[in-house]
Amino acid sequence: MMFRPLPVMTVLSVIAFAILILFGNWQWARYEQKMALKDAVPEWAETTGKTLPGTERIVYAYADGDAAWRQVTAFETAEGILFLPVSIHYSIEAPPVAVATVSETLTLRGLWHPPQRRNAFTTPDEPEKGLYYTLDPATLAAALPADQAARVIPRVFEPETLMRTDYPAPQPVPNPLLQPGDSARLPPERHFGYAITWWGLAMALIGVYLAFHHQRGRLRFRRENIQ
Repeated sequence: MMFRPLPVMTVLSVIAFAILILFGNWQWARYEQKMALKDAVPEWAETTGKTLPGTERIVYAYADGDAAWRQVTAFETAEGILFLPVSIHYSIEAPPVAVATVSETLTLRGLWHPPQRRNAFTTPDEPEKGLYYTLDPATLAAALPADQAARVIPRVFEPETLMRTDYPAPQPVPNPLLQPGDSARLPPERHFGYAITWWGLAMALIGVYLAFHHQRGRLRFRRENIQ
């Protein structure tokens, strides 16, 4: 075997390989942490209040590996107004808003989460259609009267169950975004996928590096016979 590495390419490849492996290891560590948190005993919270008809909105969600839409409604409690998820609908296209005509008084168990934040890839909201792409109470409050908007709680209450509405008959299901013990929105399976991706890129880099040297005649696996 003969190998004559290109110095600059080798140094850059080693640095890139190390970075890719580090990213993969970090994502794997996050995957293990979140899997451990799944077994944590959740710190349940309870809230009582009444829904405010006419405040319904449809909010996009990524749940169980699929596109989904959740209907949220303003929910008045003694502490203030929160935007409460009440149903989930799995589909690519957003379902129509189901406008309530009467107020309901509810006592719910769930968990508090921080609001979702937009990033550079988040689809722009369509307030005129009642469509939003992050569950951010501050954004949703903009469509409320000023006195109600001022009392909106800047956190998200995720109830233990939601009504699933893409079945022939709506039925209650566990809330896939509840995430006991973890307020982060990214599920552990996504971190697992990212880890595999980073490690795969590291392996691909090795393949490209070796193929390039072989093509340039700097890597031979058999010694040539000299007559």
